[in-house]
Amino acid sequence: MTNPYKLHLVRFFETITDFKHTSNRLNKVLLKDVDRYTAEEAKYFSGTALVINDWTESTNDEGRWKFHTGVQKTTLKENYANEINKVLSREFGLIFAQCYEAFETLLKDFIDVKIHSDEDFKNSLRDPLNYSRKSLRGGDCIFDLIKKGGGKRFKKYSSENNKNFKFKEAFKIFSEIRHAITHSQGKLDTSKIPKDNYYQKLFKHFMPMNVLADETIQLKFEYKTLDRLLTYFAEFGYQIFKIFSEEDNYEWKI
Repeated sequence: MTNPYKLHLVRFFETITDFKHTSNRLNKVLLKDVDRYTAEEAKYFSGTALVINDWTESTNDEGRWKFHTGVQKTTLKENYANEINKVLSREFGLIFAQCYEAFETLLKDFIDVKIHSDEDFKNSLRDPLNYSRKSLRGGDCIFDLIKKGGGKRFKKYSSENNKNFKFKEAFKIFSEIRHAITHSQGKLDTSKIPKDNYYQKLFKHFMPMNVLADETIQLKFEYKTLDRLLTYFAEFGYQIFKIFSEEDNYEWKI
């Protein structure tokens, strides 16, 4: 029998692979650019000024209609490498956030399949008669449904795996990183990461360039960190796929 979860997993894998592919190229091109423009004989200067239009001024007087805001930015050869590292960190953070969203979409797709194929699971919902795919919420809400749908296997695999990743705790850290990137320009409120020793070690493993020392920290990414995290997303998705497939007696090996 065809595994109805597999289509969603493959689509998720394609998303992860696409971001892995493009982030690798982005990293190589920009770091090569740094080598080029920080060489001893190289010259470099870049400047950007913010010029805007006033929508409610008459277009007949272009001098008043368009004006310099007074805000500008320049990059010199001396700080070009630092600027590129910041750009890469920012872009890799945004890629992480996109892949987190893809992971949540995968979880919702799995739950949607489960609800349509398992009447008992559907009836266990708070309001099964008014269920729709669009009504599924992300974050803890979708993960609680995953935990419920995974039954005893979810608990077993979460406590016994070769990475020593507790699934709920890993999801919590991923969620807080994504939230900081999406809503706070990459600034993480460190109180969002529990002081529990396991959480602290897991965060350090996921984000080795970051130290939870201050009340807020600017999250830093490099290519190797991002690439490893995207692999973890793929593996996490596969574990949930395996759990649900085993629960419903589908073939899960790829």
